[in-house]
This record gives sequence, structure tokens and C-alpha cells, in this order.
Amino acid sequence: MPQFDTTFFSSQIFWTIVSFLVLFVVLGRWILPRIAAILQERTHLIEEEIAQARRKQQEVDEIKLDYADKLSSLDDEAKKMFDASEKRIIERREQLMGEWKAEMERKKRDFREETEIARQIAIRDIRNQSADLIVDATEQILHRHIDDRQAQQLLEEAIEEMEKDASKKV
Repeated sequence: MPQFDTTFFSSQIFWTIVSFLVLFVVLGRWILPRIAAILQERTHLIEEEIAQARRKQQEVDEIKLDYADKLSSLDDEAKKMFDASEKRIIERREQLMGEWKAEMERKKRDFREETEIARQIAIRDIRNQSADLIVDATEQILHRHIDDRQAQQLLEEAIEEMEKDASKKV
């Protein structure tokens, strides 16, 4: 192998060292500073993006808090509206119940008045019919002289006539 030949060994070491030093100088002067600048620029960009992400996260947190506050206030407002609506419904129901009760009392009173009028008319009719019956029976008794049995029979006939007249009127 020619690498291990001692005659060329010293020149190979020399050129290896020269190549290494040239490579080291080129890398140290031009390439590594550029790589370091690029890395530093990337680091700076990443830090800015992280800072921007943190700011945006803070904004999001603030928006969340605002949203929670607004949601809470809307919830409170909805609760107030519901309570007010429920109160109006209860008041309206009580008003309608009061009107209904007043109407029922009026109808009850009217019914009682109508019943009383009908009762008075019935009593008047009964009195008139009774008076007519008594007058008829008295006339028959006065015009004839009858005994108790005949008077009873005439009275029963008059009652039957009165019932017939009453059934015809109804």
C-alpha cells in the first residue's frame, strides 16, 4: 500500500497538515461565521415566534376572560328576563283567575236572581190557581148544598183540573 510507504509518509503528513490548516482557516473565517450567523438568526426568529405566540396566547386568554364575563352577564340577563317573564305570567294568570271568579260570581248571582224570579212566579201562579180553585169550589158550595163527601170530591176534581192546566203550560 502506497500510504504506508515511508518515503512518501512525511510528504503526506505535511500535505495533510496543510490541507487541514487551509480547511480550518476557510471554515473558521467564512463558513463557520455564516453558519453561526444563520443559527443565531434562526434562534432570534424562533425566540420572536415564541414571544409572539405568548402574546397571542395572552390575547386569547384575555378574549376567553371577556367571553366568560359576557357569557356570565348574558346568563344573568337571561335569568332576569326569565324571572320577569315568569312574574308577568303569574300576574296575568292571577288577573284571569280574578276575572273568571268575578264572572262566575256574576253568573251565580244572575242564576240565583232568575231562580228567585221563577220561584216567585211559580208561587204567584200557584196562589192564583189556588184562589181560582177556592173561588170555584166556593161558588159550587154556595150554589148547592152538598155534603162533606161531595165537597171532597169537588175539591179533588178542581185539583186535577189545576194539574192538567199546569202540565199544559209547561
